[in-house]
Amino acid sequence: MNIYDKAYELAGGIKECDEMKRLAAAGEKIKGNEDARKLVKEYLIAQMQADYAKLAGQKQDDKAYEHLQELAVMVSNNGDAQEYLQAFIRWQQVAADLQKIISDAMMQGMDVLELDKK
Repeated sequence: MNIYDKAYELAGGIKECDEMKRLAAAGEKIKGNEDARKLVKEYLIAQMQADYAKLAGQKQDDKAYEHLQELAVMVSNNGDAQEYLQAFIRWQQVAADLQKIISDAMMQGMDVLELDKK
């Protein structure tokens, strides 16, 4: 078995999976809808900033939280933006699952190093 052939096979499978096709189709829609594209971008940036702040242990910024909530309402009122974000979130779930599967396989043989212990 050639591992590189399997990697290319996986890449082909990713391109053909329903989740990626939905994301690509939704992406094409927002390319033609500047309002939806800007809204998605602003929402994702605000969401990432909130996530990073939480991970850093920072106190929740009420203004930022309200802004994120306002953006969520705006997204829910824009069909193209909502479709894209739903496809994006679903793809992120699939990508995380794939990453875990591959990472677990790559860790075989490294357990002797006890990487999870200090």
